Amino acid sequence: MSAMLMRGTPERTYLERAVGSDVSRALERGGPQLERTDVLQPTLVAASLAVASQLSHAGVHPHIVAGHSVGEIAALAVAGGISSEEAVDVAATRGRLMAREAGAHPGGMLALLQATEESAHAALALGSRLGTVDLAAVNAPDQWVLSGETRPLEAIAAQFSSYRLPVAGAWHSKLMAGALPELLRGFQGLAIRPLRASLLLNRDGRPAVDVNTLPEILAGQLVRPVYWARTLATLHDLEVTDIVTVGPGRVLRGLIRKSLGDRVRIHMTEGDLGRTIDGLKRLT
Repeated sequence: MSAMLMRGTPERTYLERAVGSDVSRALERGGPQLERTDVLQPTLVAASLAVASQLSHAGVHPHIVAGHSVGEIAALAVAGGISSEEAVDVAATRGRLMAREAGAHPGGMLALLQATEESAHAALALGSRLGTVDLAAVNAPDQWVLSGETRPLEAIAAQFSSYRLPVAGAWHSKLMAGALPELLRGFQGLAIRPLRASLLLNRDGRPAVDVNTLPEILAGQLVRPVYWARTLATLHDLEVTDIVTVGPGRVLRGLIRKSLGDRVRIHMTEGDLGRTIDGLKRLT
């Protein structure tokens, strides 16, 4: 992420102000600081927005935007609904509150392998007899993610092919409910402007139609599933041909390929961003 958040960029300044500490060492060398939810979430948003800013300056502007989980905040900023600084600030608030709730209500997340809707609901039924467990995400037709307390997740893992995700808490589950009031106030404090690009929502994969409803939707995301597979299905229905990923890592690329195959061209922005921009310009 250090290549995305170069010294002197506005997004890096916003990040260090929001986090309240110098993250230079973590950005340039990695380490445990970036594993903290309260640092990682605003860092991911700042890195995504730094790349989006370079794309914009080069004349590459999206018609449709979407973000997975915390990436939805970055997508809102790219669509013009809030500023980059506001996005990093509210992502920092989100990360801090989620870290707090994870400390008060320990848990984790479990990805089911080769799952179906039927097997996912069977796993949920099993776990629910032992404690709190919720559907956290449907990332692809066969990738369902559960979230909740350790005991039910362990029981599910013993009977279903799965793996534990390396996360610090039970994201997108009822265990995060204590963060909702304060996070909602954070979103309500933003004057969300009309969008210049269509924003597909994690809630149902459909476009946002009223910016006045976004504070509740974005805050409520903490306890609701991320329906990423529905988002990709919407992109297919809209006959999207090219998708640009602006965040670090290749996870989203894999999920896009799993759902859409070769029906879309995926443009990665890690590595040689200049070459990616040149390729995108040739499409216009």
